Amino acid sequence: TLRCFQEIITVWEMTQDRQTTKQLSAEWERIFHSHLPLRIHYAPGEMICQAGSYVAGIHLIVHGVVSDVMLTASEEPRDTHILADGDLIGIEILDGSTDRLATSLCRAITPVELLFIERRQLQKAIHDHPELQQSLVGYLVNRYVLTREDPRHRASVDSRLCRLLLQLGSVCGRPTEDDRIALPSAITPRVLGELLCIS
Repeated sequence: TLRCFQEIITVWEMTQDRQTTKQLSAEWERIFHSHLPLRIHYAPGEMICQAGSYVAGIHLIVHGVVSDVMLTASEEPRDTHILADGDLIGIEILDGSTDRLATSLCRAITPVELLFIERRQLQKAIHDHPELQQSLVGYLVNRYVLTREDPRHRASVDSRLCRLLLQLGSVCGRPTEDDRIALPSAITPRVLGELLCIS
């Protein structure tokens, strides 16, 4: 019963985080549009950015699911996070450095639509919209907290798979008539294995 309750709490927390991110996303999308962003589309499996590549600007995920994979020093997958509508890619440039490199590999899991603004446009957006800076700080804090997973979730492949399925269900699942959650067809067992960094 306690385990079931913990899973219900986890789903509720994910849902609350998603709702907050979607509210921010609508405001960020409005601000991005006022700075003439590029609209970019990626098919499932396509790489969006590579660890070690130059970060020229920031991407806002308008629609779709992205894997954000941290790599070890030997470039082996170490940790995967799920990004979806309203999340940002390229947050490394927010520290103000002009020569920042990407720290993770981002790949489209489902079809993805992004808005991209380059570094100078982002600086102008922050100058023109002071509330943007505050919301970016809040977003970064929440994202940092989410990455600090409870070590118990890493105890076994089963518990990691359970958590991953809950995350995917909260960001891109659709309820079916028999009270189940259907994931997009792009999320195959192979994709799940890649997201969990296992064969």
